Amino acid sequence: MGSMTALQAGVLMIGSYRPDRIVSNSDLAPELGVDEEWISTRTGITERRFAGNHETVISMAASAAQKALDAAAMSADQIDVVMIATSTHLNQTPAAAAIVAAELGCSGPAAFDISAGCSGYAHGIGQAAALINAGQADNILVIGSEKLSHVIDLNNRSVAPIFGDGAGAAIVGRTESGHIRRTIWGSDGTQSRLIRQEPTWEELRAAPTTTATPFLHMEGTEVFRWATGAVPRIVSEIAHAGGITLADVEVFIPHQANLRIIDGVARKLGWQDESVVIADDVRRTGNTSAAALPLAIDDLVSSGRAKPGQLALQVSFGAGLSYAGQVFDLPQVA
Repeated sequence: MGSMTALQAGVLMIGSYRPDRIVSNSDLAPELGVDEEWISTRTGITERRFAGNHETVISMAASAAQKALDAAAMSADQIDVVMIATSTHLNQTPAAAAIVAAELGCSGPAAFDISAGCSGYAHGIGQAAALINAGQADNILVIGSEKLSHVIDLNNRSVAPIFGDGAGAAIVGRTESGHIRRTIWGSDGTQSRLIRQEPTWEELRAAPTTTATPFLHMEGTEVFRWATGAVPRIVSEIAHAGGITLADVEVFIPHQANLRIIDGVARKLGWQDESVVIADDVRRTGNTSAAALPLAIDDLVSSGRAKPGQLALQVSFGAGLSYAGQVFDLPQVA
């Protein structure tokens, strides 16, 4: 890393929250006018979780974070910073992070939300590592929490079968090994229309009685083309920034957008055999946006498909279009 700040930060623990309600393809298919196979063939998803009325972005984030703290034998007052990556905390202010920090019992930490679509969690990991390596903090909570079931039109075939709800929380702290390597991140605002809210809040406010409910819209075919073209290049940049080669990667954690994108990216990277473990939590959880990466890590480690300490590369992309990722060692999971 040359003259860059010495690496000190690592992911210490992952906590997760998955709503109880399981929504299968057979539950969604009649409303969409398709069969179960139509959904699974196009997305690779067989089921997803939808939060109930009592489950919110804040409550799910707090539950995942508390689970991580308990497993790490840490108290909330040891946390210096709380970040929440989310696109579905619909109150523009105050930030969800400050409320979650208070619910956890943190002692006045810095607390802010990250709005970077699905890549928000990976952005947060990069920020947390930078803060710790610079001596600005010792322990940071990075949380991805989403309630996408409330912002999608369940009659829209391009989004309804894909998205789900949940939360994942990472404790990032000082460690002697397993450091988070340099983050690669960026955006392509020329493609911002591909994933968007429509209509806008401004349009709704201007004509509240005649404007449709704002929902998440996505140009799926164009997102697929962008992702399978751009993400392999981004992954190579992440590996180079982490001081490793693609051959060194033991575990690959791509954004859990849909299985077709994951398979397309892995194929272009030459990861089609069993030499690299590839996260596929999307099959049972759906695309949970900013919560997807920590939930995928939880699935890999808790299932035994991957082990703490293995060399991992994660990458995520989403609305913006934005992307972020880094090399790190897999942590323990709660």
